[in-house]
Amino acid sequence: MTADNSFFNQIEEIRNKIFRITKRILVSQEEAEDATQEVIVKLWQMEESKRNGVKSLEAYSVTLAKNYSLDRLKSKQAQNLSLDERFNGSYSDTLNQKIEQRDALDWVGKLIDQLPEKERTIIQLREIEQYDFDEIASILDLPEGTVRVYLSRIRKKLRQQFLDIQNHGI
Repeated sequence: MTADNSFFNQIEEIRNKIFRITKRILVSQEEAEDATQEVIVKLWQMEESKRNGVKSLEAYSVTLAKNYSLDRLKSKQAQNLSLDERFNGSYSDTLNQKIEQRDALDWVGKLIDQLPEKERTIIQLREIEQYDFDEIASILDLPEGTVRVYLSRIRKKLRQQFLDIQNHGI
């Protein structure tokens, strides 16, 4: 029973991250919940020795969630969610400022949704989930330097696209 309790305690700590990754990749909350459950079941069904041999259960779980969600995405067309959950309620200024910030956030979310899959995933892991570069590199099986270069280019591209929208409209 101790091993079971240990597993459940570990999963409870990372369940929300798994869910956010699956929800970011898949369309609906129901699909994300299903995917999260599937990932947890896969982890549960792993031999305990193999599970304990994983360097970071969190990174392994996120990788598993990402791969599972991308597989589901390939079989269905889905859209990414906006950034609302990450930033909801973080504004405390005037109503006009809140409206402007919400509009800007919506545009950034739309621009992120238009990124290629790998770029979307890198932005999600770094800016929303706040993973370190080495963790992202491990999850995506890329060199850390490559992740940094990708992120820099993605930020520049998003910044330019956002400025174009602000300066020239839609």
